[in-house]
Amino acid sequence: MSRWISCVVWLLFLAQCSSGAAPPVRRVSEQRHPLGESGAPRLDRVSFDDGGEPRWIDSAVHQVATGACDTQPPQRSANGSPLYPRRTLMLDPRVDERRCPRPGGAGTDTSLLGLDGNGALTWQRVLTFVSGERKLDQWLLGATPEGLVLSSLEVWSPADGATRVPARTHPVGPEARPVPDHQLTGAAIYHPQRGEILFFTAEVSLLRREGGLYRFDPKTGAQELLRPVAAGLLGTHENVESMALAPGGRLLLLARRSTVRDASPVSFAVFDLDLKRYVFEQRHGTGHACSEPHVTVGPKGKVAFSYRDETDRRQVVVSYALQ
Repeated sequence: MSRWISCVVWLLFLAQCSSGAAPPVRRVSEQRHPLGESGAPRLDRVSFDDGGEPRWIDSAVHQVATGACDTQPPQRSANGSPLYPRRTLMLDPRVDERRCPRPGGAGTDTSLLGLDGNGALTWQRVLTFVSGERKLDQWLLGATPEGLVLSSLEVWSPADGATRVPARTHPVGPEARPVPDHQLTGAAIYHPQRGEILFFTAEVSLLRREGGLYRFDPKTGAQELLRPVAAGLLGTHENVESMALAPGGRLLLLARRSTVRDASPVSFAVFDLDLKRYVFEQRHGTGHACSEPHVTVGPKGKVAFSYRDETDRRQVVVSYALQ
């Protein structure tokens, strides 16, 4: 029943997307690589060769330690399982995330690390917001060359970790300590040409339909809902997990995963920021359990959409060309 309802919602969505105009992208090719069986951290990111063709990079995340908890061999949990505190967020420029347990087991410190072409550490910064004498945890919503967007909608530079856009705050308590206006979950991207942040966040249940794709002006705090989340009767919807900007900044590229109960297909979509509507969509992995959809923009108008097909045990990389 849930699959039937999801299909109806999808057909209605496709009808809204169709306009008779030529699509802004075309599919070029598809690569399917076996999933690695090792638990060790891998880069698991797309890179592009000199000709603009995507390559799947699955080499080891790190060869040298970059902090007290980032060691070789890996640490182990209380039950003896290996812990791998690092994962790679983007390759150009290279940014990793490192998670270290706090002393006494009171939570985890998460840091972002910048690395050069040889894997040497160039900068690192803990994902916290200093509020008076307190430190508030933050988390990452999006990592692209344009900026690293945090849950407070603060933006850091991926080149050196410096604050590019500060978080908007309000005073709290008798000491009037600053607290971020936002603590979001979902996906986000910084749009430097327009000086705004685009983010997707949604709360969907049987009785609740809130959120969608938003535009946020960090200077004024103004927020606009560009597209409300579309959900089926049983709460199935497309959850955005990764974003990228096409050259020129008009088209927003989205990697999404469906919340269908008996499967989790993924899709690649293009949203026109001027028209405020979807102009392209293509679903992948129908009937399969898929995860980690990601979109990466390369040179010469090339785009790579990647995801894990857990059913077939394959890493899939689909190449598109912007037109």
